[in-house]
Amino acid sequence: QRLKALYMGHLRPMEEYSSFAHFNDAAFTASELEARPQVLLIGQYSTGKTSLIKWVTGIESAFFDIRPQPSTDKFMAVVHGDEEKVINGDAATCLPELPYHGLHRFGSSFLSKFQVLVEKADILKQITFVDTPGVLSGDKQRISRGYDFTKVCQWLASRCDLILLLFDAHKLDISDEFKEVIEAMKGDSDKCRCVLNKADEIDGENLVKVYGALMWNLGKILWTPEVARMYIGSFWDVEYRCKDLERLLNQDRKDLVQELRDLPKNVCVRRVNEVVARARAIKVHLALGASIMAKLPAIGGCGRRRRRERWVYDHLPEIYAEVMKEHSLAPGDMPPVDHFRERLSNFKEWKFQRYVDKQIQE
Repeated sequence: QRLKALYMGHLRPMEEYSSFAHFNDAAFTASELEARPQVLLIGQYSTGKTSLIKWVTGIESAFFDIRPQPSTDKFMAVVHGDEEKVINGDAATCLPELPYHGLHRFGSSFLSKFQVLVEKADILKQITFVDTPGVLSGDKQRISRGYDFTKVCQWLASRCDLILLLFDAHKLDISDEFKEVIEAMKGDSDKCRCVLNKADEIDGENLVKVYGALMWNLGKILWTPEVARMYIGSFWDVEYRCKDLERLLNQDRKDLVQELRDLPKNVCVRRVNEVVARARAIKVHLALGASIMAKLPAIGGCGRRRRRERWVYDHLPEIYAEVMKEHSLAPGDMPPVDHFRERLSNFKEWKFQRYVDKQIQE
């Protein structure tokens, strides 16, 4: 509550008057700051995302559609409640107790594919799960979604506390859309864990080869020097087919469940980290805006201001260097140049607020 009061009382007003949301993620809502830890599951079709949620929660629900072929065509958040019910997307974004108000920006096509499933499972008192449609391959299937799947996943990843990337031991190819999704979440790499599912269907010798091949494929996509933690197992209530590595599979299942149960212990620290990181980003944004305004003429007669705006647009790396030197900022604090330039090109009035040291320190 104290963190929420600080954010709402100090940071959010600065975001609003500085047009911070135009260049970065939208402002946090009160429900997002107060939300239970969320776990986002992403993977290609039939990798066992829904089955894993069913296994962890122990829920037997008709709303879980589990089949060998692609079956889950909706984003579904599984939350705790007193009775089983489904809340459709438009209503879910309006309820103040749910942290999904920001999803309205993706339009009615997406909201028709978003649902909140309310269940009574005990683990849901501590954790919320977000199931996603299987990642597709091929432009035709991707275009037919009617919304930007990658940006939706990016938004959810920024709000979630743990991201599980699921892989099927029989299907190691990573589609172009899955690759785009993983790359879009590079800012949340510390939350990512990999899950190699259905590993019990392969004998020990071949499982080692599958594991090596998957790590090789991921090494070409992931953005970290070391690949994220990999859980190997069969995450559903079915007896193992091959028991060569039964002890290893059981241990990884226990480790995954333990990490899920530990999430609530760390959520307060993560929320503080997110708000502190956002405060630093706002400081950088104000410094950049003040530097840009200093290079624009106060009166833009005869097209002078327009020419100066074009100069600023073309010389952003030089402005970045000046701002880093003046305010003692590290390169890692600065937003990507290409992203800032693209957002700047759509910024209508080019009006940035002054950088006031006293206000920033407060």
